[in-house]
Amino acid sequence: MASHRALRIIAAYKLVKALGLLLVAATAFGLIGQGNLQSLSDWITALPIHHGHGFLVRVIDQLFALGPRKFLAIGIAACIYAAVFLVEGWGLWREKRWAEYLTVIVTASLIPLEVWEIFRHLTWVKVLALVVNVAIVLYLIRLLRRPK
Repeated sequence: MASHRALRIIAAYKLVKALGLLLVAATAFGLIGQGNLQSLSDWITALPIHHGHGFLVRVIDQLFALGPRKFLAIGIAACIYAAVFLVEGWGLWREKRWAEYLTVIVTASLIPLEVWEIFRHLTWVKVLALVVNVAIVLYLIRLLRRPK
């Protein structure tokens, strides 16, 4: 099988996403501990961001309103997605055909959620993520049509 440089790029992209999600999970689990959330809240409250940064203050307030159970759910969900991305990334790096199928299925299944998020709140990051994921799906479908 000929090596496909794009598969390595997609694999690296998936592995970076997995690492990011593992950081999110570790942070969420870390905030569950006794007093950790309150300590973080006190530290952020002491920062001079309350003047002229209304959006940031609202985001921080919403974050602290979540509570331990929500942080647990965020941590678990992040771990599950990270595991899927790690499997995809490893399989794509090794140029495994099953990983191509898995990546098409998982990535395509998340595209409707990305579109919904864009309609809910348009940002250039969300649009870029959608474009990248659609390009990945289209590329892998083309690659899967090749002879075995």
